[in-house]
Amino acid sequence: MGALSKLLLVTFELVNELYTAVGAGVLGMVVLAKHGLESHCAVKTLTVIAITTASLVYIMGESEQIKPNKKKIVCITGCDSGLGFSIAQHAVDMGFTVFAGFLSLESKGSKEIRKIYGSKIVQIQLDITNLCSVCAAVKTIKHFLSQNIDYSLYAIVNNAGVMVFGEFEWLTDKLIQQQLDVNLMGTFRFTNALCPLLRQHKGRVITVTSHCSEATLPGLAVYGATKAALTAWSDGLRVEMAKYGVQVLTFIPGSFTLQSNIMGSQLQNVQDMHDSFTPEQHSFYSDYFKRYNIYLSHITPPPKPVKIDDPDLYKVFERTLLDKYPQTVYKNENWRYKFYHTMFKISPVWLRDWLVVQFMQMPEYIPEDNGETDEDFANISTDDIDADM
Repeated sequence: MGALSKLLLVTFELVNELYTAVGAGVLGMVVLAKHGLESHCAVKTLTVIAITTASLVYIMGESEQIKPNKKKIVCITGCDSGLGFSIAQHAVDMGFTVFAGFLSLESKGSKEIRKIYGSKIVQIQLDITNLCSVCAAVKTIKHFLSQNIDYSLYAIVNNAGVMVFGEFEWLTDKLIQQQLDVNLMGTFRFTNALCPLLRQHKGRVITVTSHCSEATLPGLAVYGATKAALTAWSDGLRVEMAKYGVQVLTFIPGSFTLQSNIMGSQLQNVQDMHDSFTPEQHSFYSDYFKRYNIYLSHITPPPKPVKIDDPDLYKVFERTLLDKYPQTVYKNENWRYKFYHTMFKISPVWLRDWLVVQFMQMPEYIPEDNGETDEDFANISTDDIDADM
């Protein structure tokens, strides 16, 4: 028998055994393993079993999906810009009734959605850091449900969040507290207020976290801590609420800072950090602080809210809403994020930290550069920063 004939025969045997194993499932693999050991074809047997296992995992992962309709309400926080602004539109396009929470009903995002969708998206004023605002929003949802008894609260999407970029020592108490109040306590407050309705309608809680919840990055220590805390909270809440028929999951949407307003207050935040420095900190950080923030200055919000341009984002988001038996975590990530974050998990600490530095590509701290005075930074304008970029 020639080499080609042997290759074709082996290929046929592999395909035939794969077909049998996948069709017979776990029992097929057990029989195949027994046969392989008896016939001393260990390599071929292990190959077939590995491919079969992967196939079964994939098949089982293809979850049955729920059909959206207008009688299912999806309530989304933080819709003034960025992710909330985008997924509110996508959810209504899918066929859901959407209650969109806006910090201000006169914000650019609120006006833009009103212009495009009119009354198709129900807009509510919602500041999740304010208990009275949360209670008013919940009252609005309850009133709508009482007037439309065939509707149900299908899902809430905890999206509202703020991010302050800067090394931990630079952050003022106000900037730290703001991230804790919005990202963490606000999410807790809003979800807690809606728990009775979620139980009643057997809804689901979708909380937007971040890749920073898996690997907190330098410059985002507090932000990452809030997102990691949300992941831990979701783990506990998922088990608590499961017995009531409420599903809890997290959604990592990926990076889209240039299409969002999450860094909209960064320039003011930088000024607050600078103004709070002690004389020793001014002397120590000096040029590094300036270069660090000039580097970040290109992350500017668009002049008006825009819908995020990322088809993969919406595909993953759809699964958070439609999978009948949802996963614990849904993640949208490009190849670069996937590579680095996988390496972060499996690398020893020294390599992991080096990879983080390569991933962030932030300006390097050079002690010898600290020769500028406080007045030098005070004279920097927004135009100067833009010019340097």
